[in-house]
Amino acid sequence: MPSIVERPQGVVDVTGNAPNRRASLKVLSRNIDKVVLGNMLFDTWYYSPYPESLVRGPAKPAHDGRNGVLVNGASASQIKDELACPRLHVCPICFRYSTKEADYVQHLVCHQEQRQNGRQLGPVPESAFKVYEWDGYAVWEVDGEKERLYCQNLSLFGKLFLEQKSVFFDTGGFKYYVLTHTPTDSSPLSRARARKRSVSVFDESLFKTKVLGFFSKENLSWDSNNLACILIFPPFQHRQLGQLLMAVSYKLSGWEWEGGTIGGPEKPLSAMGRRSYLRFWSERVARFFMSETADADQHKVFEHGRKPRTGYAKEEMTIKEVGDRTGMLAEDVIAALNEMGVCDVKPPKRKKRNSNNEANGVTPPQEDESALAPTVISRSKVLDWAQAHSVDIVSAVKEEGFLGEWAMSEADEEDVEAGDDDGQGQEA
Repeated sequence: MPSIVERPQGVVDVTGNAPNRRASLKVLSRNIDKVVLGNMLFDTWYYSPYPESLVRGPAKPAHDGRNGVLVNGASASQIKDELACPRLHVCPICFRYSTKEADYVQHLVCHQEQRQNGRQLGPVPESAFKVYEWDGYAVWEVDGEKERLYCQNLSLFGKLFLEQKSVFFDTGGFKYYVLTHTPTDSSPLSRARARKRSVSVFDESLFKTKVLGFFSKENLSWDSNNLACILIFPPFQHRQLGQLLMAVSYKLSGWEWEGGTIGGPEKPLSAMGRRSYLRFWSERVARFFMSETADADQHKVFEHGRKPRTGYAKEEMTIKEVGDRTGMLAEDVIAALNEMGVCDVKPPKRKKRNSNNEANGVTPPQEDESALAPTVISRSKVLDWAQAHSVDIVSAVKEEGFLGEWAMSEADEEDVEAGDDDGQGQEA
């Protein structure tokens, strides 16, 4: 069996995904250098509060304290220069962890035996239920109260790649939505991103269905937040999967229905989170102004029976109305419009002077300085922005993929089919 300093069999080295950080912050913030997840090996980004006894190893006697305060036998200067844990092994199924490769291998053997006996089918708890499935991707709802250990382990692992996260152990007030993928022959995730060093000793089916990321959501949010934190694991980033999870979070808030909530992510956002959400909000607003919906079910946003128009007319609406029809907060709509740069502010119209009134000594009415200047959003500018930023006007989330209480009714499916038929034969 390979030693701890060698690469485990079947491990793929994934590099090049870490964000740029100052070297000093990179050393001081992290306590784990690399992580093994299934058959992948990649760098961590931030500190995570894994047990000190695990990541630093057993305490050593303090034999000489003249060089500074000793922690587990090492001076403070040594701790700054060396990471506490060079490699952490994390189970890709239950997210339990170990610094010892032998224990990690034995743990995976137990999972493999359970799968062979038909007692375990996927990398989510048995109590989880599927809320979305399409083209190999699935989103599972996991109750943080029922599955505390799983959610705690998932949170600890996620903190390795999240700069701001405060909930690790008190998961009872949260739901976790876990994104998994079972690749097909044509799926991009089925193609390895790096060279495998050797063949894995495990059955490949053990790693076939992978957890790609997750988002969490408070059960009761006074600020109507539809998302607390979100993460796509580094090996699977830059595939628009974050956009998929964001769209699912808006869908699950039920904003289209009576009694639903219009909300957004928990703020303040990190720098990386803000960039991701600005992109998501901008695409969502672009779909709306191009007579597409924020999601895939057009009849739920527009009036029943309304067909897409080939010739556009001017329509006045407030920012709040745009938010109501896209499920977005007004402040997020404004942020998206500013990011897109598609707004033209027009000065308010001034009333013409009446020469007869002036001749008769009648003072013309003064212009109302508090009048709001109208803002014009041109669909041609929205289309130019979408083309310049390679935006797909069709949402990555398919309405037909939602399951359970979120699934389309038979009447909804008939409306979508009717809308598709009506669109045939129209000129662009």
